[in-house]
Amino acid sequence: MPRYVRPNTANSLERVINAFSNLTKVAIVGYLNEHGPATRSEVATALEIGVATSKHNLQLLADEGVVLQDPPATEERNGRRVRYTLVRAEVEQRYAELGRALGLATSGE
Repeated sequence: MPRYVRPNTANSLERVINAFSNLTKVAIVGYLNEHGPATRSEVATALEIGVATSKHNLQLLADEGVVLQDPPATEERNGRRVRYTLVRAEVEQRYAELGRALGLATSGE
């Protein structure tokens, strides 16, 4: 039976992979970057995906710190719609880290 071999890479790379791990997450990041804050329903409609898919992936992105929820999950929402905002600096930092890991960017970029 083959054994799982884990390459010798930085542990921080795992969070980069988690943030951009599927086409839906990448599409959501791109949409929020281009259009600004949106509800999960607005994201679902724009990307032609189910609201449940939008909700799930937005929550994963929020857990990763790539998007912010307003109001935050820690606050009482009382029926208010949650708007998701891209944390652009976090996306840029992770994108740069991925570039460095792939050998496409230097540490100074």
